[in-house]
Amino acid sequence: MSSEYQFRIDGPYKPSTIPMNRLAEYMAALADLLGEPAAVHFEALREGSAVLVATIDPPAAPKVQGRIRDVGRGDGPQDARRAFRQLDDLLARDNATGQLTGDANNVIEFPGVTRPQPVKFGPFKQEGTVEGRIVRIGGTDDSIHVHLRDGAVTLSAIETNPTLAKELGRYLFDSVVRLYGTGTWLRNEAGAWDLRKFKATRFEVLDDAPLAEVVRALKAVPGNAWGEEASPVATLLDARAGRETH
Repeated sequence: MSSEYQFRIDGPYKPSTIPMNRLAEYMAALADLLGEPAAVHFEALREGSAVLVATIDPPAAPKVQGRIRDVGRGDGPQDARRAFRQLDDLLARDNATGQLTGDANNVIEFPGVTRPQPVKFGPFKQEGTVEGRIVRIGGTDDSIHVHLRDGAVTLSAIETNPTLAKELGRYLFDSVVRLYGTGTWLRNEAGAWDLRKFKATRFEVLDDAPLAEVVRALKAVPGNAWGEEASPVATLLDARAGRETH
């Protein structure tokens, strides 16, 4: 006989009112939580706000049971824990809570809308620096906007004065620069710091030459010991990381 799991959505939905695309999101996340995709089957959508019912083929039931038990303890494989968060996020967005039941010893509560809300901090103002390659300079008033690109990240909340902007224009697209000034920062719900505004007052051009070129230049300086290094690139990387190279 197949095992049965019920995922209850305690919120505004009934089987007749839950949108099909939202139901599909819940079903996909529940399937990821249960695992064993070839052995997990959708059985029904029952009343009681809305209850998704899944059945598990007997050979896979012990694996699913252990997986759910581990997730309920805050453990389990990464994909199962990610699916738990996806279900809980869906419940929170739907102003709902949830519960997954299988047997008396296999119950997972989903706080959903009742979970503690993450805290934002800031904004804070602080002297600091930002750096990257200048990809845009524009503006028609006393506040000129500068865009820096650092890898895949583009910083666009940078302001400066016309005089400094004119100097920066010489390095547009060509050089990596470091801007000094005052930044306004906000820590978001995920714990990362977002730059809301940065007022640049001065800058310096950084040397973005490849490391091999830097090593060759060091070796060419008379009287230095870089030519005796067996692996000068490794030595430079160790020095940057603060490791001793004896």
